[in-house]
Amino acid sequence: MSIGNAFNRIGGTTDILQPKTVQFAVVEQTAITINHKFSFLPNVFIVDENNNLVGADIKFVSSSQILINFAISFTGFVYLR
Repeated sequence: MSIGNAFNRIGGTTDILQPKTVQFAVVEQTAITINHKFSFLPNVFIVDENNNLVGADIKFVSSSQILINFAISFTGFVYLR
């Protein structure tokens, strides 16, 4: 499933009442720590270079920090919404 389809099924990203989507690029990493400014724990979407959803180990370290571990070196994007 592409990331566009996932966002469309949950209401898109243009509704002003919905939170915005934030994108983080990942290049050949096995882990990434993301600090965010959402006032809640956001949904995490991870896609590869072909926009396919992929799985990873996601840990909410705190209300503003997320640690993501990949099984192998990963290149793609992490979206928070």
